[in-house]
This record gives sequence, C-alpha cells and structure tokens, in this order.
Amino acid sequence: MTTQTHSGGAVSRFFRLQPVTAWLITANLAVYAATVAQSRSLLANHSAVLFQATALYPPLVAAHDEWWRLMTSAFQHFGPMHLLLNMYMLWILGLGVERSIGHARFLALYLVSALGGSAAVMFYGQNALTAGASGAIFGLMGAYAIVAMSMRVDVKGIGILLVLNIGVSFLVPGVSLAAHLGGLLVGALGALVLVSLPRRLPRGVGRGGRQAVSWLGYLVLVALVATAAWYAADTMSPGLFLRA
Repeated sequence: MTTQTHSGGAVSRFFRLQPVTAWLITANLAVYAATVAQSRSLLANHSAVLFQATALYPPLVAAHDEWWRLMTSAFQHFGPMHLLLNMYMLWILGLGVERSIGHARFLALYLVSALGGSAAVMFYGQNALTAGASGAIFGLMGAYAIVAMSMRVDVKGIGILLVLNIGVSFLVPGVSLAAHLGGLLVGALGALVLVSLPRRLPRGVGRGGRQAVSWLGYLVLVALVATAAWYAADTMSPGLFLRA
C-alpha cells in the first residue's frame, strides 16, 4: 500500500465515521480560502468583501436586519492560526462527541452553540467585529461535559480543557469572552435537552416519544436564544448605528 493510498483511506474513513465534523471543517477551510483569494493576503483576509459581509458586527445586525451574520460569522476566521486552532479543536471534539450522540444531534449542537455565542456578542460585544467558530466549539465542550456526566464517564479531561480555554479567554487580548461563554452555556443546555432529557423520561415513553420531546426542547432553546439576540438588537444604543 502506498502512502497516498493510506492517506486517502484515512480521509475517506474520517468522512464516513464523522461526516458532520469533516464537512464543517471543509466548509470553514473553503470560506477561509475564498477570503484569502479575495483579499490576496493569507494574514489580512478580514479585508475581503466576503468577510466584511458575513462577520458579526452587532450595529449592522440591528440597523440593517443582517441577521445572517449570527451564523455566518462562525465560519469566518482572522488569519491562519485562528482557523487552524479552531479546526484542531473541532476535530478533537468531533472524534469524542459525534459518534456518541449521532450526526444530527452533533450538527444541531454545533449550530445552536454558534447562535448562542453570537447572541452573547449582541449583548456584550456590540462595538467589535467578531468572527470564528470558537462559540460553537465552546458549546461542544459544554455538550461533551454533559454527555460524559450522563453516561457516567470520567469528566476530568474535559474539565481541565474547559478551565484552560476559559482562562485563555480571560487572559488573551482580542478574544471574545462573550462568544465563548455564550456558546458554552447554550451548548450545555442543548446537550441537556437532546441527550440527557430523553434518558430521564419514564420508561413507558417510547423511542419516538423521546425523540419528539428532545427535539421539541431543542426548538424551544433555539427560539429563546434567537429572541435574546433580537432583544439585544432592539435595545442597542442608537449611537452605535452611526458607526454601522
């Protein structure tokens, strides 16, 4: 077997076993490549038209109803190190979580965590241009902790990882603490309704009933997070709109 064949087999296996993780990483890499091509810069990709149109800047959301930024900003990154660190964490968490809870739940947790991080920025980062998958990744870490506890698995490893990453969020300048903590909270809540809640229902509730209850709880969570983001935009200081 050649090295090329072995490498191709590993990639194929990754897409087969963790397809959501694989395609999320692919999407992030593709978006970054597009911004690099537009800006003609590996480091200053934030000057690209695509980046400026999709990164999260709360006054633009509030003044011009550009609500897509709450989600699209999770696929943008400031430079290669920001991208690679987030993709490495996504890969690690995908290996640990996606096959444990299922592909659909994993994707749902990723997306609602990204939304939760953006909603927190709408409250506490109103004058900053924000981008990155960190909110979603912190949400996956929170979800990992909830899933591990519900399965009675040792949580020391994820606990240490969370403490280290939260510490970095406090200490490193330019890091969006709001996005990280917002994503963490919403991801943990998402895991509670999608993973823990169905297991706590009475035994008489069938598999279909458990799934219906868990997904209904998830939709309620999405609605609450979206409402919080709307409220933040609605109460934003008019002075910020002048800079939008």
